[in-house]
Amino acid sequence: MKKKELLPQSILKKLKSAYEHVPEREKVESSESEFDSGLKEFLEAYGSDLSLEVGETLFFQGDAADGLYWIASGVLAILQGDLENPRLLTFRSSEHVVGEIALLENVKRTATVAAITEAKLKYLSQEKFQGLLALIPGFGVELMRLLSRRLREVKPAEYSDGMYDHLTSAMSRQAFDVRLREEIDRAQIYRYPFSLVFLDIDHFKEVNDTYGHARGDEVLIEFARRVMADLRTTDMLFRYGGDEFVLLLQGIDEERGPVFVQRLLDESLSTPISGEPPITLSFSAGISYFPQDGESAEELLEAADKRVYTSKAKGRGRVTGMAD
Repeated sequence: MKKKELLPQSILKKLKSAYEHVPEREKVESSESEFDSGLKEFLEAYGSDLSLEVGETLFFQGDAADGLYWIASGVLAILQGDLENPRLLTFRSSEHVVGEIALLENVKRTATVAAITEAKLKYLSQEKFQGLLALIPGFGVELMRLLSRRLREVKPAEYSDGMYDHLTSAMSRQAFDVRLREEIDRAQIYRYPFSLVFLDIDHFKEVNDTYGHARGDEVLIEFARRVMADLRTTDMLFRYGGDEFVLLLQGIDEERGPVFVQRLLDESLSTPISGEPPITLSFSAGISYFPQDGESAEELLEAADKRVYTSKAKGRGRVTGMAD
């Protein structure tokens, strides 16, 4: 039996606070798929019971992988990096699966998983899982869809330095260059839309000049945290440079894009960033769309860049979603 290990209390407190700010709509599981219902039924019959106390780790990034877990109740945090200052990927709650990437051969755990509430789980070993594949028609297809989605979140190449911005925990400019081209390739194959959004924080230089760079860093960190808390697991936030950020929104077209980004702006304006002094942030946004604005990185970047400058020219604090 492995030794029980707990997260530092300071980190646990931050994770609980972050979860409290996750929009309720993002805490609701989508409709049950064949994968969900089949796995749940199999685990109830053949899975092993496991309980975690608050702050207890389930497994660590880099551990050997031997199976998956179904969350019967409670909330787990998915983390990467040093646990003294981890990067939060997402949360998983009841009816979700964790550890499923372990079903691929010779893959170590790609993240650390820890409970932020008391949790009850069902454990399924790789050996027992093979039996499930034989029993449920179509189950393998659903599994590969799930694995594809998870691997997009925790791709091993992104563990290396430079793929995440160390200040804000958003993905980096380097990661953006890679991910944009990957997203274009996938969208061309599967013919789905996506949106590219430039977010420029308004008058950020004045924050640095007036209150100092330390306060400016606090503002950037909180801005990125708020945006990431509002995103779906398929969305990606990048720090493009200084006070500039970029969003990639999978499946979001020209009708939904402006509405989504305007909601982010409204939330930013309605809730000042705490600290001394409290600071209310606005941003100027420009959105481009695949494939309407082009099917190359250069075309999408150019369209979004022109539209963010339109937002600035019209007085800032606004979203430009289409060309005039």
